Amino acid sequence: MEYKNSAGLYVGGISLILAGPLIVFIAVTFHAWMIFDNPSANVDGVFIGLGVFGGLLGIVGLILLIAATYRALVKIDAMQVMRPSASRENRPADHR
Repeated sequence: MEYKNSAGLYVGGISLILAGPLIVFIAVTFHAWMIFDNPSANVDGVFIGLGVFGGLLGIVGLILLIAATYRALVKIDAMQVMRPSASRENRPADHR
């Protein structure tokens, strides 16, 4: 079985779309937990950075998903529709 070229982009896009919000959720949860546990702890920058990183991952995943869909349906990997000619049907099958 041969996979299309856009399959990797599609899987990568879906993975990043799911991972981005998960990282944001983890960052917000741990940030809230640290504030309630020790209000004097200065770790705001770490969790804000993780939140921004997760948001960027989600955006990159969306771009990959759109690119994979465009590539699969429109541009590169789309199956060409062609009708076999009579001479082609009468020839024996090609062996690879």
